[in-house]
Amino acid sequence: TGSYDHTIRVWNVQNVEKHMEEGRCLAVLMHGAPVEAVCLLKSENPDVPMWLLSVGGTTIKVWNPLSGQCISTVSTFHRKTITSLVPVLRTNYEEDDIRFKKVSLRILTAGLDGVVQFHSFDAKTAFMRHLYSTKLNDSITSVATDTTGDRFAFGTVSGEVFFRMKGPSIVSKKRTNEPHAGTYSFFQRGMNEAPSAGDYTVTTQKKKKRKLSKHDRAIKEFRYSEALDLVLATKQPKVIMGVLEELSKRKGLTHALSNRDENSLDPIVNFIIRNIRKPHFTSTLIGISHKLIDIYEVVAGNSPGIDDHFRRLRRQINIECQGQKGLMVLVGQIETFMIPAGEPIDDDTPA
Repeated sequence: TGSYDHTIRVWNVQNVEKHMEEGRCLAVLMHGAPVEAVCLLKSENPDVPMWLLSVGGTTIKVWNPLSGQCISTVSTFHRKTITSLVPVLRTNYEEDDIRFKKVSLRILTAGLDGVVQFHSFDAKTAFMRHLYSTKLNDSITSVATDTTGDRFAFGTVSGEVFFRMKGPSIVSKKRTNEPHAGTYSFFQRGMNEAPSAGDYTVTTQKKKKRKLSKHDRAIKEFRYSEALDLVLATKQPKVIMGVLEELSKRKGLTHALSNRDENSLDPIVNFIIRNIRKPHFTSTLIGISHKLIDIYEVVAGNSPGIDDHFRRLRRQINIECQGQKGLMVLVGQIETFMIPAGEPIDDDTPA
């Protein structure tokens, strides 16, 4: 018996005299929710005489009634309380060369959500698995079925009773003649046929997945500081510039340049010093130099190593500025000779 006090009691109803009330309850099992229904099933396990199933809430529990052990707890797909638990024998026909009848045990559950679910049950291991569901338009309070498991009656909270029955077999409706050429069925021939021995398998060659480099993988995982360290170790200026531009687009350049000591800052400054005079790198590296100055100006004078890095960078920039000034003077002198005699010299022309 099951009760709303969350318990299931196993009773002895044999060889008990009327005046003996004590000792009739053999075991008390705790389900953990108000028990709505219980049922007993035959067991193929020699250690368990029969299986006891109980439903409460949205779970099903399988018990060994003699030992009181809970064998398994099954969480169903019901959203509201399960109200009915019915074992059903389902008859199916397997079509080979002859019609073969197969009878299977199914556990039917129905609840206040209007859903009817069918589960398979293994009588040896008590394993349950959800198979399929159907839904009614009203909350279900009780279920009844016939001995064949083909007809069902569902009682609902509104007082109505719904009847459902198993549909006809589709074996007799299968196509026996060949489909006409040009129809959809004609082009779908053989789609469900299994391969046989000796068949050739035609497959397309799969493209090899491009293997990402270490710094690309670090950028993909948002490890920007590690990505910058890895690409600087390659000593390939074009690759390094590509990573710096990608970090700038991702707005991760400040994160990659910050929180560095003298040793980790040295490769960055050395790269800027070596390449800032190259015309196709100059614009990007000037912006990075400004970011470095903004980040590390607060520690200027506190770290001799960092101060030395910026002195070297300043010295390199001064050399480049002097070279640019010399070139501008040379350009002005050349333009002076290139102007034809008698033409006025424009005020904007450098001398």
